[in-house]
Amino acid sequence: SLDRHVIYRGTIGSVAEEAGGFTAALVSRKAELGRDPVPRTSPSCRAVFCGPGCTLSPARFTHAGTLGAFDPINNAATVTSAATMSDLVGGTLRWLDGPFSGQTAGIIAVTANALMLDTPTDQPPPMGSRVLLREGCDRTLATCSSRFANAVNFQGEPHLPGNDLITRYPSPSA
Repeated sequence: SLDRHVIYRGTIGSVAEEAGGFTAALVSRKAELGRDPVPRTSPSCRAVFCGPGCTLSPARFTHAGTLGAFDPINNAATVTSAATMSDLVGGTLRWLDGPFSGQTAGIIAVTANALMLDTPTDQPPPMGSRVLLREGCDRTLATCSSRFANAVNFQGEPHLPGNDLITRYPSPSA
């Protein structure tokens, strides 16, 4: 007959390859109890830049580039690109060639036209390597409004009491 019985209900979690086969972790519905259903508030934007909630097009803020020099001591890459270097702070650099192909590093600062990366490399990448540069966002309402004209999609609460220096609660000095 067509009798059916549910033995397990859940989802597949992490999948790994082991000894020529695959293993999959099963995640039960109880895992949802560990998720915090209350959205948090913050003065800065919680959306991922060019991701869901932000709604900006990633293609508009992604630029091709070529590695001209690499400083392993400062972990800084000098890149030839049409991008405005100061707009790249907080963004990413994705390697398209060489031993780091497919890997992404965060851009934490720009100094003398070199991009300081957050992920150190064990060897310098080959000169002339192609890269993709994604601009960054400092996640403030002012930047979202003035630079990106996207304040309507800002995912933060910059005007809540307690976010302002004047309205913060006093803390006892140590």
